[in-house]
Parts: sequence; structure tokens; C-alpha cells
Amino acid sequence: MSLKQDTIQDLIDGENMLLAEAKEKYGEYHTHALDFGSLLSSFLISIDSDRFIFAAFLSQVRKDYFLALFSALRLHHVQAGMNIRQMLESGAWAAYAIGNPEKEKFTEEIYGILKTPDRLETARNNWLSQNYTTGSDSIKNQKGIINKSVAHASIIYAFKTFRFDAKAGKFETPFFDFEDRFHVKTDLWFIANVALGLVDLFYGINKERNVIKFSPTFVKDLKSLEIVNIRLKKELSKGRSSADPRP
Repeated sequence: MSLKQDTIQDLIDGENMLLAEAKEKYGEYHTHALDFGSLLSSFLISIDSDRFIFAAFLSQVRKDYFLALFSALRLHHVQAGMNIRQMLESGAWAAYAIGNPEKEKFTEEIYGILKTPDRLETARNNWLSQNYTTGSDSIKNQKGIINKSVAHASIIYAFKTFRFDAKAGKFETPFFDFEDRFHVKTDLWFIANVALGLVDLFYGINKERNVIKFSPTFVKDLKSLEIVNIRLKKELSKGRSSADPRP
């Protein structure tokens, strides 16, 4: 696909076009990611008032989920990864806040400025690791994938928006990534998979505390989405198909 990229308006129009065509291009991967977005927006009925810190971080999880989703569909792979990393960080804090509502566990005032010292993040990580090992390991592994790839500039991702034609003696540096539907489908699956792990962790932590009321269909809805998530992962693990040729 060729997108005009000469002006700011071209970029705006191009991003709108990419979003409008996404369902047709990415099919069930697109639907699956949207379904998890809907779950994130509807899986709770109420939150106890003393768990307002959880609510604050949950709002960031939701925001970063959709930012990651839009970035993937608009052919900004690196930005999608950065948004997912923010989502994982907010998700870890949100999970911690379900069992630890005290505000001093999240920030402290130093010379009149609110900060989050490393020791508070370490305390969070230790609590999650000791009490909810599976969920904690999932967050660590997913962050590790991002930290070793798109979290830092590298020649690998520089070529997402660089192409050299030696014969013609010219190169291209577009705003949008060169389109690769297989890679976008992988991003969409990964974004949904992160959401799956986080809401499952929230549910597990809350079971012992009952400070959050989940939708009565939450467990059924999550299991249905998990089945699709596993199936799509198996499909992706087989590699590219004729429907996803390398450009």
C-alpha cells in the first residue's frame, strides 16, 4: 500500500485510512484485540473507595492498551511496544494496589516533590513475586521481550522506516513503517495477551480480598478470549502464510 506522506495532513489522512482498513486486513487478530479492549472497559462493576490507587493505575492500563492497539494498526511498531511497556508497568502497580492501598507504598515527598524511589518499585516486585509468582513472571517476561527489542534504538528497527535502493541511488525514510501484515498481527496478538495476563492477575489477587466487584460474566468471557488467544498464538507460530507475504 502506498500512503502519501508529504504533509502533516497526509499523515493524518494516512493514519485514518489505516484504521479504517484494519478489520479487512487483519481479520480475527483485529477483532480479538478489540474484544480485549471491550473487556478492559467492562470487566468491573465497582471498586471499593479505599482502592482508588488501583482505579488510577487501571485507567492508565486502559489508555496504554488502546494507544498500543492504535500504534500497531497505524504501522508504528516501536511506539506500540513502548505503549505496551507502559501498560505492563501500570498493570504491575494496579495489581499491587489491590492488596496494598496505602499511598506511602507508591510515592513519597522529597523536598516538596513527589517521587517514586526505586525501593518502592522493588517492594512491589518482591510482593508480586512472593505472592503471585505466575502473574509476576508473566509481567517480567513480557517486559523483558520489550526491553531487549523496541525499548532501545537499534539498527534492526531503524530499517522499519528506511529502505535503500542502490541501483537507483536513493533511499526512503517514510513516517509509517513499511507494511508487514504478519508483524502487525503479531503485535495485535501480543497486546491482547498482555491484557489477558493482567486481568487474570487482578482477579486472582482480588479473590482473597473482595475489594473489587467483577462482572458476573467475567470468568466466562475471559476463558472464551483465552481460547482464541491460544489458537491465534499457534497460528502465528507456524510462520507466514501466503496471505502474509513479506513486502
